[in-house]
Amino acid sequence: MLDINIIEKSYSNEVVLKDLKINIDKPGIYGIIGKNGQGKTTLFKCVLGLESYKGKSVLNKEKISLQNTAFCPAEPLIYDELTADEFCKFYCNLLDIPLYQKDKELFHLPKDKLIKNFSTGMKKKVYINAVFQKKFSLYFLDEPFNGLDMESNYILIKDLKRKAKDSIIIVSSHIIEILYKNCNRIFLLKNKGVVEYNSEDFCNIQTDFNNI
Repeated sequence: MLDINIIEKSYSNEVVLKDLKINIDKPGIYGIIGKNGQGKTTLFKCVLGLESYKGKSVLNKEKISLQNTAFCPAEPLIYDELTADEFCKFYCNLLDIPLYQKDKELFHLPKDKLIKNFSTGMKKKVYINAVFQKKFSLYFLDEPFNGLDMESNYILIKDLKRKAKDSIIIVSSHIIEILYKNCNRIFLLKNKGVVEYNSEDFCNIQTDFNNI
């Protein structure tokens, strides 16, 4: 059971999120959408404890943190002077994984090429490979499809569907069509709060989105 309750999040005197509640009681893929500046990334950071806010977010009554939740930011920070293999091994230590298993990586990447020479999409693949080495009950993915080609998006979606059988996966994306096809529910950030849509109501999202 995921319970997100953000009473208020503000920067200086500007309130960004207020009276926002999200409750998810079963595994699956769930979408977060909203226009630029509506607070999607801020929402993720609050829930993960990376930003202070008034409220509380828990998973199965335990506080959510980077120790028990997978997080892939829209623009991951990666050590450019490492190879993809070295970065994954480094992440093994962070995630307390005893053995780096290259054969289980989601994306295949050059072994000896430094990350600083990778494209934006390849860097995102490196980060996803590293984080996905460990199984989590909760995943927060902020714009995971940006920078990936069509084939890579297909591979990622297929893996998320597999993970969603027993994990809660929250995906923020501007590619609405992907969310329509794969999400159990979608949450639209609007007026500092959130509007929830079940699959049968997805047809109303675009109109409400345009009226923000």
